[in-house]
Amino acid sequence: MEDHHPLKALLQLQLASDSYAVLHLPYVLETLTPEYFLPSSHTQKWTARVNSLLHSKDAGARWSGLCIASQTAVCSRALMMECAQSWVGVALPLLSKNEPLPTVKAAVRLLRHVFSTATNVPEFQRQVCTPNVPKFSLALIAMAEKQTDVELKLLVLSTLAYLIPLYPTLHRSLHPSLSALALRFLNGSAPKPTSEPLLAAASQLYTVLHVTGGKVGAANMWRRSFDETLGFAWAAFLNLRSTSPVSGSAPASVSGPSREDPIVSVPLNLDRLRAAVHILRDLLHAPTSRPVVIPIGSIIKLCLALLRCTPNEKLQGHVDLTARSLELAVIPAIWTSACTLLEGLAKSCRVHLRPHLLQFTSYISYHLERPLTPAQRLPFLTVVTALLTSCSHIHDSVLASRLARAILPSLTVVLATQSQIEHDAEQSVGRDKRKKGKKRARGYEGDEVFKVAREVICPSTEEGEVLLAATDALTLVMQNTPLAPAVYSVASRILLSIQIALPQMSPSLLSPDGALHQALSDKIRVACLELASGTSSEMSKSMGLVMNTIELGFNGAYDQKTHQELDLLLHPRMPPLVRSLPHVEALSLFRAEEGEEERDARTTLALRTPDDISPVVSTEALESLPPALPALHASSESPSELASRAILPLSGVLSSRVSQGRRTPPAQTTSTTSFTSNLNVARSPSNQPQNVVIGPPPIAPLTSPHPHDGASLNAKTPTSMSLTTAIPSDILPVSSEVFMEQDDEDEPMPTIDLGSDSD
Repeated sequence: MEDHHPLKALLQLQLASDSYAVLHLPYVLETLTPEYFLPSSHTQKWTARVNSLLHSKDAGARWSGLCIASQTAVCSRALMMECAQSWVGVALPLLSKNEPLPTVKAAVRLLRHVFSTATNVPEFQRQVCTPNVPKFSLALIAMAEKQTDVELKLLVLSTLAYLIPLYPTLHRSLHPSLSALALRFLNGSAPKPTSEPLLAAASQLYTVLHVTGGKVGAANMWRRSFDETLGFAWAAFLNLRSTSPVSGSAPASVSGPSREDPIVSVPLNLDRLRAAVHILRDLLHAPTSRPVVIPIGSIIKLCLALLRCTPNEKLQGHVDLTARSLELAVIPAIWTSACTLLEGLAKSCRVHLRPHLLQFTSYISYHLERPLTPAQRLPFLTVVTALLTSCSHIHDSVLASRLARAILPSLTVVLATQSQIEHDAEQSVGRDKRKKGKKRARGYEGDEVFKVAREVICPSTEEGEVLLAATDALTLVMQNTPLAPAVYSVASRILLSIQIALPQMSPSLLSPDGALHQALSDKIRVACLELASGTSSEMSKSMGLVMNTIELGFNGAYDQKTHQELDLLLHPRMPPLVRSLPHVEALSLFRAEEGEEERDARTTLALRTPDDISPVVSTEALESLPPALPALHASSESPSELASRAILPLSGVLSSRVSQGRRTPPAQTTSTTSFTSNLNVARSPSNQPQNVVIGPPPIAPLTSPHPHDGASLNAKTPTSMSLTTAIPSDILPVSSEVFMEQDDEDEPMPTIDLGSDSD
């Protein structure tokens, strides 16, 4: 085995010369494993070769030696402790020399690993770490001030933030220099803001400096840093609202708005506010040696002040128009900072936010009700999930229902729009009209590639994230809040309709990211399964939904939850669930079951059914009807009244699964097909509420074109909209009740034959 040792092969081939070591470095680093460094005669030869590379005069050989030494330290801790003294003696002076950036980065990584691996060995700490760690930190501080490479600065800041908690006493004398280095990147930048990775690394460094105060002084230093950062955030916020009244009292130590040029001050203070929010969030999660008192009231006051910002507020008198326009442009960024801070506060303080939960929910609902872009809507949906996960319950039914109504428009974009349904209906009627004169147009597999009129529902990443965040938020709202029955029913119908629509939708039509379709389907199935498992009796009625969910299959954590629900259904040995969820019969899945309250809630959300659509029918269209509909010509009603009567019957969203015994009687037409109702969205070009049609969409394959009005997809199901006679496209199909009345009027009255011999 000694003759075939892997280290021997590497030494003889890949590391035979300095140039070979540079050329074959990727292969060597990928090949090394801990098994290579088991005790053998080749280990000493390996360390000697690494030391020769470190002392080489060639910069490339030194770089390869540092990389190989770092990988060797990762694979063998014993070998690292044996060679650490010599490796540190070579790598540490390289930081103060004019070396290439790859060599400097490799030296920093090697020293970081050496100083952080053997912290539990006192002798190693005394001989290697204690004398060299302060020198290493000083060299890193000087390097961060001189170098301009962003990646090197990120490496330096993350290394310091990693070493300070390990050696707090050794860094106590360096506290002023470390604080100045961190604040250099946290003081804002204009006109170009500080990059997000650099800001996060500097914030992490600043939030660990309090550990240098020791076990006694660390808590006081943490609180002082927190108060200073809070005042820094208030000062930046006030400078961003110089032309608007600020609701909420700022700390007395904070000065008023500055008189600087708004072109410079607005971007600068916005970056400062973003940095302050990063610091506050990291301080809330920073480790402390002793318990600290978090000033929740001060943070909540700042969050509310940030959330109260609206474009409608304005000071009385003359204001600078340039400053006013710049401050109005950064209001969405202020909302994002408020949501980021509130999310971190919810994750750290958890139930201590419960007294303020209603107030935050009210402001978030107000913003979600406004027309926002997906990038602006996403932080509010994310913070709703964080608040409801930490604080669990909202006990106000009115406020919870308002929040649910504000979240629902973010989900209805998955469903088809009213304009798309009308377009598909016109095409269907047009095909029936030309059926006798021309051959039927055939659709071919893969024809959807050439349909350029189709639009993707979520073309950007933010829109896909909004869909996922809205699903999580709505699921928590329906689980943990006492929603009004009407709002709960409408939300359930929307979730069930999306569950029907997604399997019939191509992933490429939902988003360019193919993983979004599967992720959304998983979340929707979990939400629908939760709706169907309120109590043991309800869950037994939803056996089909549970089995369908398991057949489709989940990934990750959803598998465990699904099998838990199935186990509860099959083996009800656990205590009964005491959640007060409505029974399946309480959901108005049919037109006749919809109450007045649910109809009002649906109208408020711009949800419509075919009963609500009353298109105006022209007289010329009525006169062009064929003789097969004589009752329309003979009627004395106006065209609008006739159109209002021409309404399709409305079936349930899941009538075939929930209630098998209730079926709509078949229409008395020549050719009809059964259909299943679904929710369909209609978007207007302006910022008006969306119109969602609850009704049977016309059947169309996935290859059907889509209009250019922002329409989204719909679950294509069969409909009963085809008649034997050709009907113009601007007239709705007549209900089966009209034809039954015509048959009753034309049928002759039966007579009795008195001369018959029969009894």
